[in-house]
Amino acid sequence: MTQDLAPALAAAQQHFAAGRLDEAAAQLDAILAAHPEHGEALEGLGYIAAKRGDHALAADYVTRALGVMRASPEQYHWAAQVCLLAERYDEAARYFRHCLQHAPDHAQSLHGLAMTLMARGEYAEALVALERLCARYPLLAEAHYNRGNALGTLGRYDDEMAAYRRALELKPDFAPAQINLGVALRDLHRFDEALQQFRRVLARDPNDAGARTNRAQTNLLLGEFEHGWREYEWRWHDGAVAHGFDPATQWDGRKPVAGRTVFVHHEQGLGDTLQFVRYVDLLAEAGARVVLRVQDALLPLLRDYPGAAQVIGEQESVPAFDLHSPLLSLPFAFGTRATNIPARIPYLRADPAKAGQWRDLLPPDDESGDAGRKPRIGVAWSGSRLNRNGRNRAMTLAQLAPLFDADAHFVSLQKEVREEDRALLADLDARATLRDASARLVTFADTAALVDQLDLVVSVDTSVAHLAGALGKPVWVALPYTPDWRWQMNREDSPWYPQMRLFRQPRRDDWPAVVEALRQAPGPWRAS
Repeated sequence: MTQDLAPALAAAQQHFAAGRLDEAAAQLDAILAAHPEHGEALEGLGYIAAKRGDHALAADYVTRALGVMRASPEQYHWAAQVCLLAERYDEAARYFRHCLQHAPDHAQSLHGLAMTLMARGEYAEALVALERLCARYPLLAEAHYNRGNALGTLGRYDDEMAAYRRALELKPDFAPAQINLGVALRDLHRFDEALQQFRRVLARDPNDAGARTNRAQTNLLLGEFEHGWREYEWRWHDGAVAHGFDPATQWDGRKPVAGRTVFVHHEQGLGDTLQFVRYVDLLAEAGARVVLRVQDALLPLLRDYPGAAQVIGEQESVPAFDLHSPLLSLPFAFGTRATNIPARIPYLRADPAKAGQWRDLLPPDDESGDAGRKPRIGVAWSGSRLNRNGRNRAMTLAQLAPLFDADAHFVSLQKEVREEDRALLADLDARATLRDASARLVTFADTAALVDQLDLVVSVDTSVAHLAGALGKPVWVALPYTPDWRWQMNREDSPWYPQMRLFRQPRRDDWPAVVEALRQAPGPWRAS
């Protein structure tokens, strides 16, 4: 430290300790104006940014500081935490590992490294850190809880539940561990035990949003719509999602909507929007003027949705409205039960002007017309990597490949092709076994135009399945052992899409059995 900067640094520290962040920042900015690479000033501005909740800016400052100053392990640990909060996982992992070089059993660094690796999807390596943490500090309930998270993701389900139970032995009121144990039991189809875990949490805290939301999803999965939809509204209180609009003006089905403007806004994934946009029609039939906001990726497809007076994208200004509703709150507001699911199919239409762009990909009809050509089958085998349930909603292309022995013309509807599938897809495309359209599926309007010309869509639980269903196309959906709640249990059909068939894993992770069931099912390529 240059001696003449000591008073300015001390003054900045005094301002910071007193909560005068603007004054502290001014002192440090003045130092940087004269000494742009002054490590302590950069670090101080990082502390100020973190105090203000700007983790991205804080990470910028601390990484610059570590590049120009000699830092202690404690400073590296703090920088790692800041980078983790800023989702700069590579730097966070590097800094946590630096700390562990000096203190291999430092609990906070082991835990921080594990959380960073899990955020990067490196669960096996994260588990190594968590195993070490649990071995060195066996009484840390949080370590066992996070170890359970990693084990579950890696498919070690019995070990996962044992880890949650150990966390609960150490900390009996540990709600997240009890909720996760309930979810794990639900995934084993032990529904009564799962619901019991959620009830135990709610007996201690009736307002635990995580327990209520997971109980809602369990009830919906079991077809208990009345309890499920009502309690599903707790999703807005668990900290995972927020819609940013006044709860007092949210429509709950009780106020009349005739002559009023109702703003309906998307939430969650693209498939959710495609499935539940049908409720806009019910609002319009009740006399509401509906303004619908959808994800930008869906805007070209839904811009002219008939039930909406106006459809806007994510970045467009929201016009004045009287009432609002998140899209997945409309089933609750309309009192949806198994007997009144709105299933008038189709409720989406493809743009006929876009049909021509797929002529080169689809074989032309011969002189005998549709009856004389091979059936056209579209396939999608994995969901988005961004979906937190993406692992359960994805198989590899190699696992689906036995389907392509059928006498049919196959087209890939997969927009996001995972790295492990690229080589095989290129080979199948070169042999015209499975034509690859991924580079040309720019919007969902493009995908809809392609799906509209197919005889069948075969898909895992992803937005493509909902698109095909909404367009009225026959669609076969491959489901994991415990599917998303919307598909319920023990049925081969869906009340949401009358022309849909469901093919379920008989055991966890058993995609080969699902593919074989698809191959053997009476379909367009074989006589029933």
